[in-house]
Amino acid sequence: MTAPATSVAEARSAQWADPDVSVIDTLIADSQSIGWRAALDALAARYPFFAKRMRDLGLGNWHVLLLRPRTSDVLDVGCGFGSLVLGLSQYYRRAVGLDALSTRVRYGNLRARQDGQANASFVEGTGLTLPFAAGDFGLVTMNGVLEWAGLHGAGRPDDLQRSMLEQVRRVLAPDGVFAMAIENRFAMETLAGMPDTHTGLRLVPALPRQVARMIVQARSQQDFRTYLYNAPGYMDLVRRSGFARAAVLDLVSSYNDYDFVLRLGDTPSYDLLWRRSAVRTFYKRAGLARRAVAKAWPGALGAFGYAYLVLGGADVATVLDEAHPIWTVAARHGVGPGRARFACKGTAVGTMVVATHNGTHLESLLEIGVQDGSPENLAPSLSDHVVTSLGLDRKIPLRAAWQMDGTSVRAYGPVAN
Repeated sequence: MTAPATSVAEARSAQWADPDVSVIDTLIADSQSIGWRAALDALAARYPFFAKRMRDLGLGNWHVLLLRPRTSDVLDVGCGFGSLVLGLSQYYRRAVGLDALSTRVRYGNLRARQDGQANASFVEGTGLTLPFAAGDFGLVTMNGVLEWAGLHGAGRPDDLQRSMLEQVRRVLAPDGVFAMAIENRFAMETLAGMPDTHTGLRLVPALPRQVARMIVQARSQQDFRTYLYNAPGYMDLVRRSGFARAAVLDLVSSYNDYDFVLRLGDTPSYDLLWRRSAVRTFYKRAGLARRAVAKAWPGALGAFGYAYLVLGGADVATVLDEAHPIWTVAARHGVGPGRARFACKGTAVGTMVVATHNGTHLESLLEIGVQDGSPENLAPSLSDHVVTSLGLDRKIPLRAAWQMDGTSVRAYGPVAN
């Protein structure tokens, strides 16, 4: 969903905004005649960040960390223009996207049809009244959506957010998982003065609600209704919405452009990534502040992350947890979880690469997801930035390969770095 158009937001945060309706209408018309990829290429010079997001069908690759059965049906609430859904449809049996704007639904269905993704579909609606039966989905996702719930109904924004999460819980299977990517209320970017991408105003998310409300009303003559939370706040909100368990991971650097996924408080992993200058920064002052924190107290970095992956369900374990069953199987192939581990977003759709390390050196890579090619020619699906910043060789020896719940797992190592 699009932030309100303000001069501050346009000057400082235009990279996060979507094109206006007339541009989208033209994009859809051009996509029908020349294909959505060619039409997007023609738009990229004017809206580079929007074009990048549309092309990134691996935007929600973090779902692989949950290692859900590939026979699952999945729902993306507030799906926008459909990139996450198209990526999910390449991994799961069925992927459904729901959005309140008809233009986005039309564009998503057009893209799915042109890509031959018959198992991907898009419907119009809001997260407050999901048009699905109880227990329909094994995985429900949201990407930058919950904070906008207060704009879709009357009442307190936090009550509307809880109502949206209760709807998610209703359509989720008993053993299903909810996964939500969203900003952190106390992100270093906010504390360092970057304008809020929802209101266009500085510091608003981090202020007490009543103070934030008075500032927003004075500056924009609108009510403050886009609530964000810190990690404990999200966990509390998820639990109060009826989920048995909740967990929070750090998406580094942003939920719309991340390289790494870390467990909060994983001091060895934060320390390793910052010592190797692997963390990209999109707001200079926040980057400088994080570097200072990284030198003094790297374990605190998660509290100031820009965006989180919030999980809810009966079981919210991920492959980053040492007790996850994947490590029992990996041990049979001589691969351990290391002292610590973090995940790297795979460049291929539906892949993540887990790096294990001893706090100083990387030890092995565990690639989870689908990749084409014969075993002898395989290499981990990693971006140039990740390979370079971590000091990796693209031809790391393949140690073992196996399947878990229909998902390919490949172990690489030892890693020379």
